Amino acid sequence: MQIMSDDEHPELDFDPLDPTKLWDHEQFPFRKVGKMVLNRNPENYFAEVEQVAFGTGVLVDGLDFSDDKLLQGRTFSYSDTQRYRVGTNYLQLPINAPKKRVATNQRDGQMTYFVDQAPGQSPHVNYEPSSLDGLKEAERRGREHEPRYDASLVRQKIDRTNDFGQAGDTYRKFQDWERDELIANLVANLSVCRPHIREKMIGYFTKADPEYGRRVAEGLQLRDTRKADPNVSSSMAEGAGAARQMGGNTDGY
Repeated sequence: MQIMSDDEHPELDFDPLDPTKLWDHEQFPFRKVGKMVLNRNPENYFAEVEQVAFGTGVLVDGLDFSDDKLLQGRTFSYSDTQRYRVGTNYLQLPINAPKKRVATNQRDGQMTYFVDQAPGQSPHVNYEPSSLDGLKEAERRGREHEPRYDASLVRQKIDRTNDFGQAGDTYRKFQDWERDELIANLVANLSVCRPHIREKMIGYFTKADPEYGRRVAEGLQLRDTRKADPNVSSSMAEGAGAARQMGGNTDGY
């Protein structure tokens, strides 16, 4: 995972909470916190895959939500989505239940799998506080997250966008074969688009990196020339292109 301190970071040319941006791993290196191991395939696809219910609102102690607007909205809606899709007690299904048993005041509802009461807890009390052997909330460990704001909370666009900088950096970091493959895929997909869409996309690529836009434009021009040549059928051209990508030559039979 990557970690950034919870402040403004004016040294960055983009908003770190912009979900369309990546944090440079050289500036914010990855920190190993554990690993997920795939040690078996599902035995029952529906029970172990279709009923999996992910949600950003399911947290462990020590984690909290950032001020990312997209995350805030999804945290509210994901749990409701899973209740509607899977069921009210979706967190009680074995594939979604925590490995360590927890106790809450949650009761009943559609398809209740079990009552998650604690040892010694009165089964008749599902509220707090209570003097009748009800649950008591566990003490919080660590420092409570206390976001601080010195300005008004308003609805407005992000100030630091830099929408093309990271795209250009990524293109320049690619190896030659990766750039070739990217250009080939874009040319193939854009070749069926109308001219004004092509021009707009080429403009975006050029803003990211001049070579990027130029290569896509040249690839489209070459493809159009081949289509217009009566001596070269589309199937011959496509066969030759596929062979070149696989590292071989063909006479376009």
